Amino acid sequence: MHRFCSLIVLLLFMLNEPLNAATLWARGVTAETGWQDYNKSWTRGKDGDDLLCWAAVCSNLLAWWQQQNAALVPQGTPTGEAVWAAYKSAFENEGSDPDQGLRWWFSGVYARQNPGGGMSCATLRDSAAGGYYREHGPAPEQLLYNGRWAEVTAQRLTDVLLRGFRRGDAFWVGVSLRKPDGRHFMHSVNLWGIDESDGRIQAVYMCDSDDRLTMLHRIPVVESEGRLYLDCTGHPMYGRIGRAVIDVYTGLRCCAAE
Repeated sequence: MHRFCSLIVLLLFMLNEPLNAATLWARGVTAETGWQDYNKSWTRGKDGDDLLCWAAVCSNLLAWWQQQNAALVPQGTPTGEAVWAAYKSAFENEGSDPDQGLRWWFSGVYARQNPGGGMSCATLRDSAAGGYYREHGPAPEQLLYNGRWAEVTAQRLTDVLLRGFRRGDAFWVGVSLRKPDGRHFMHSVNLWGIDESDGRIQAVYMCDSDDRLTMLHRIPVVESEGRLYLDCTGHPMYGRIGRAVIDVYTGLRCCAAE
């Protein structure tokens, strides 16, 4: 899987990996395999997907999780790329909260929380969809854990990511970005691994539904004023972004919590 970009990925890792750093991955994931990266077609309008970064990160996490837990997947549940298709079919093209999108997949319950950035919350147009684990378990509360805005301090987020990746979990994170006109907006990306050294996160390995590519990006992490930032300075694709603070996260446990 992803053979066409494996050499590029490996070269980038070799050039940028800090000395004496350990790389921690989600279960079943390596630099080349195991991760998912569904991309937008960038179609606009109600039936498009240009605002569905939240649904893409949900789809990536769920496709990965269901592959790791194939014995728990109820018959008839979409898997692989069909997960992404299911989200695009069930929701209109609007922003939303990936945490609620994940809960909807397992339980069928969808809370329309304001995603911020001036966007309305995605409308669920197929009320019969979702809830694939409703009568079969596990429940969302066994699998998901999250942090929001003020509580996502550098120390808390470091502890969460280290603990999660050490047991093989995977994450989505929300980052605050600034548009050229000065306005802020939120964007969601998947984290499949981290570099850590002496209990500090040096870099993350992320995929992005907006980049039109199927590949991982290694992005250095810096701490400033008690928060963790993705330091995109110098990155060939994201350099114009500069630094982007990580504001929210949801972890998906690699297996149901006991």
